[in-house]
Amino acid sequence: MKNEMTPRERVMTALNLGQPDRVPWIEAYVHSSLENQILGRSGAKPPGAQFTDEIHEKLCLDNTSYNFHAPLYAEIEQHGDLKLVRAPWLKSWEDLEKLKRWLPDNTQDSFYEEAKAHLKRKGDYAAVCCLKIGVANTYNSMGYEDFIYNLTDAPEFIEACFEAWGEWCSRTIERVNEMDFDIALVAEDIAFQQGPMVVPAQYEKYIFPFCKKMFSQISKPVIYHSDGNYTGLLDYVLQYGVKGIANLEPPCTDIYKLKETYGKKVCLVGNIDLHYTLTRGTPEETTAEVREKLERVGKGGGYIIASANGITSYCKPENVLAMSAAILKYGVTERVSA
Repeated sequence: MKNEMTPRERVMTALNLGQPDRVPWIEAYVHSSLENQILGRSGAKPPGAQFTDEIHEKLCLDNTSYNFHAPLYAEIEQHGDLKLVRAPWLKSWEDLEKLKRWLPDNTQDSFYEEAKAHLKRKGDYAAVCCLKIGVANTYNSMGYEDFIYNLTDAPEFIEACFEAWGEWCSRTIERVNEMDFDIALVAEDIAFQQGPMVVPAQYEKYIFPFCKKMFSQISKPVIYHSDGNYTGLLDYVLQYGVKGIANLEPPCTDIYKLKETYGKKVCLVGNIDLHYTLTRGTPEETTAEVREKLERVGKGGGYIIASANGITSYCKPENVLAMSAAILKYGVTERVSA
């Protein structure tokens, strides 16, 4: 292809609302068990990496991904690559003080050594740093029901928890700003499929000011991720200065409507279905959905294709491979601009 872009150039062009040589593909993670099926062997995933370098042999992914998520203060149940909260620990002011002592020491250079090694291997790919800033850490470590009750009955406790997580995350952000990452992907789930987790008035009073302060500290271009349908809060999210919004979970999120209303303001990222297409559909159905998104949303630029969350262990490997082939076939500029 003439004037073929590097993967990094492709991603950054789309993120800045331009039309790259083909629609880029990024993922926050590829679960190891699924990756091994795609590769046909066990990949060697270094600490912190969200997928191995070898996955680029099989998939046309345009990024690498490194995990700097703050840990949850909870008992975690792990099933392969899937982590579930078994028992939240953050229930009282005393627990909050324990949390502060429990968090890993991110003031030491050694905390960042694996990330530096990861960046030395990034080559021409867009290096994505996966961050959290404290909201999801709070409600996952507290339990969602207690979080909702405390927003009404003890908002000062919620704010203190935000600040505790925020102080830890701020130290990580300060170091990430100095590193050679291209993009910060901030995952802060704020919605269910039916809509936002909290009413807009609570979001505006408690979550929005905290998030705005935290996002202002990030000097890298930011992609914001939430599961569910958070379109009702998009006007708040855009005030954080984000370059992209992800992962636009279908069917509860209408990406075509978003393209019409927000497509000239922010890059759209994601929307390939994990409820059916990649997990229970056929390669032919995968190709059809990917082609439609590429040609309808990719037209005019400002679109990065991705799954609705990440490439999970329960995706069908043949469907993920079909997604890759469809991107290479239908995502080129000549097709999406037609």
